[in-house]
Amino acid sequence: MLTTPPSFLFRQINARACRKMSLNLSPQEEEVIKIISPIKFHRLFTLPATENHGPLKVSYSIAGPEDGDVPTILLVGGMAHTRWYNIWNEHLAQKEGVRILCIDRPSFGASTPVRLDQRLAIFLETVPALLAHLHIPHISLASHSSGTLFALNLLAAHPDLLSPAHPTVTLISPWVHQSHTAVLSLVAASHLPNPLLNHWDAIIKFGLTRVSPALGSSSGALASLTGWFRTPGVEKGRRGEEEERKCREAFGITGEVRKELEKTMFRYVFEENTKGANDEARLCLKSTEGCGWLACEDYPEFVKSTKDTWENRVDANVGAGKLKIRIVLPEEDAMVGEKGKEYFKECWKQEKCGRGIEVECVEIKGTDHDSVTNPENGILESLFSAAKGQ
Repeated sequence: MLTTPPSFLFRQINARACRKMSLNLSPQEEEVIKIISPIKFHRLFTLPATENHGPLKVSYSIAGPEDGDVPTILLVGGMAHTRWYNIWNEHLAQKEGVRILCIDRPSFGASTPVRLDQRLAIFLETVPALLAHLHIPHISLASHSSGTLFALNLLAAHPDLLSPAHPTVTLISPWVHQSHTAVLSLVAASHLPNPLLNHWDAIIKFGLTRVSPALGSSSGALASLTGWFRTPGVEKGRRGEEEERKCREAFGITGEVRKELEKTMFRYVFEENTKGANDEARLCLKSTEGCGWLACEDYPEFVKSTKDTWENRVDANVGAGKLKIRIVLPEEDAMVGEKGKEYFKECWKQEKCGRGIEVECVEIKGTDHDSVTNPENGILESLFSAAKGQ
């Protein structure tokens, strides 16, 4: 692992800082520079070469304690999620003494590009190697949106990475293929010419930096191509004193600093490589060859297989913890719709999961596909509890 920030980031931050030193920085700008600069948010790891690939760089970030034997959450984000989003988790992660690890998948940040048909496999190789490098024996696993595909495959391939006493997987706004949701915008997107998806990341950039920086990391990506940006009818935030209080509690900063951080963060995200979003879109939509979902190609079959695995694990190990699957749904989800939400819940009904798995499903009122992940909505508290085995 390199102990210095990726060179591109180092140049960007210092060049901007030098230019601004000749100007009058606002207090908000000064605070943002301090927030985004720590090396913990811009680490590099090299995945060793194998017979199937050469050495691969992987950029990643850590929120909360960097070292020590502390509970660790591996957070697998959605389609356009990068390590930068972990900055939002820093305040509460430090407060709770829980480490949150976010990994840039291929073609994001400094992570080396790979072929589309290697995308899931490289993730499954990267996670145990990085955890071993960081001396992290076990994790609590959480995913958002299309991160579901990566998290479920990790569960299937490496169940021993979860805590033996309280193995937990949290699936937030889980991704459901459009063939099970009939969301027309995604059905239409799946029929777009493949070359058009080579520019998906540019469309995301436009949506997030020019139209609305408040767009989330997954629905904004697809919605920007299909003509809509927000789920109608869901309140996006509180105003005035209540909004300020929530901001300080969740992020430890003022609302004005948050606005500046949001603007600055998105600018840096898209000055790095974001081409991974193009293949993530193909993977989610299964729109071309090489888009198989491996172990979770068929959700009902995946649940059956997982049921058998965890019944055998519990039977073979007296005192072993049952796998806890926690499904967190937004009130309104334009990416999968009500049909998709019901489909996913039906796949994971408790009676289908056997005696080795416990399933909990909750819905957070007043949220949509992306806003459900906002710390103000209490999602981190539940992840912290899972990581601590509470």
